[in-house]
Amino acid sequence: MFGHPYLILRGARGVTEEAMESFVSGSSDPRLTIKPTRPADGDTLTLAVAGELDVHSVSALCDTAVAYVESGVRRLCLDMTEVTFCDNGSLYMLLGLQHALHTANGDLTVTAISNPVERALTTHGLNDLLRL
Repeated sequence: MFGHPYLILRGARGVTEEAMESFVSGSSDPRLTIKPTRPADGDTLTLAVAGELDVHSVSALCDTAVAYVESGVRRLCLDMTEVTFCDNGSLYMLLGLQHALHTANGDLTVTAISNPVERALTTHGLNDLLRL
């Protein structure tokens, strides 16, 4: 119902930090930046997302999130305070990712949102579906 079919996580292991840094910097749409930070416990990751989140750039966020989850991250937090545009397709991708993480005994939380993200959530009536 939400997002892309490949979001059902396969649980693969063995992705190194160096490979992930290369993946993140190499796959990002130029209008979107994704900066990962990992707390000491290791299974939680915050992705700071900045720029335009739309049909053309959302796959970079999706691919990055899935790769980290496949490497063992089970709690994913998105900081979206620097997102300048967000369309409804991006919101549905986030709902798909949230569902996939829940299926894999994980969790997705959006820790902070910008005005454009809040406006998109309200416009499409998705405030109650995406965990903030």
